[in-house]
Amino acid sequence: MPAKSMLISPKNIVTYYHDEIINEDRAKRIIQAEKTKKNRMITLVAEEVTKGKYILIEKFEYYSSLLKIQPNTRIPCLVYPCTSDKERLLHILKVSIPLEKGTSWLFKNEHVMRLKQDYNLSEQEIDRKANCNLATINGYILDKRIPVHVREKALQMEAKTVLEKICRSTVIPEEVKMILYEKAIMKKGSAYRLTGQKFEYMKEFCSSCHIPISLLKNTSGLQALINKLLFTNFEIKDHMNYLLNSFLDIEADSFLHNHKAQEEIPIN
Repeated sequence: MPAKSMLISPKNIVTYYHDEIINEDRAKRIIQAEKTKKNRMITLVAEEVTKGKYILIEKFEYYSSLLKIQPNTRIPCLVYPCTSDKERLLHILKVSIPLEKGTSWLFKNEHVMRLKQDYNLSEQEIDRKANCNLATINGYILDKRIPVHVREKALQMEAKTVLEKICRSTVIPEEVKMILYEKAIMKKGSAYRLTGQKFEYMKEFCSSCHIPISLLKNTSGLQALINKLLFTNFEIKDHMNYLLNSFLDIEADSFLHNHKAQEEIPIN
């Protein structure tokens, strides 16, 4: 069945994800720019998933602007027959990555991760099916279990690797993870930032210590514990000195014991 042209209001079109536009002036500029394009009668592209229900597959920035300024105004829309969630997600990536430069990193991340988590597609399969560069796809991979506001800052704060490690960890309690996500995106140089090395210490801490349920449920107390661990770098220096001194004390005691034993050996 061929595509058909329809008039549909933006509020009657849904998305898997779209970037909300807060600034009204920006939304107006995007709408005006679309209006000035020559020979551009069809402005939105969607699929009709069921009778009278539509899901957007192209023109996301323009759609977000319309939702902000004129959500109830019927807009020319090119409507395709229903395919499948997987095909739609791949189409969205195929179009948005090269052409829709106004969409955010998080927009691409949401669609890539849906394909990975809901349909078990590998990065290589997404690359091939969406006709994208593999390195580009890899750049959009970050687990959706990580809070949205954290994912938004992941690249800017160079925390993507640490965030993935936190999310994948099976020994760190979920309550601790929620705090660690925030620590991972703190400013570089902060004593409270969770670095890769401090993550390894935290993983070892959680493996070795049973954190009481009462503390896990006490957010402020748990935050104070994590702050202390991060600020003191898990007291690694003191611990190392303790290990050395303990060894030296044992060696000294052993030496004295052996020396005394030798003095007590009778000389024939």
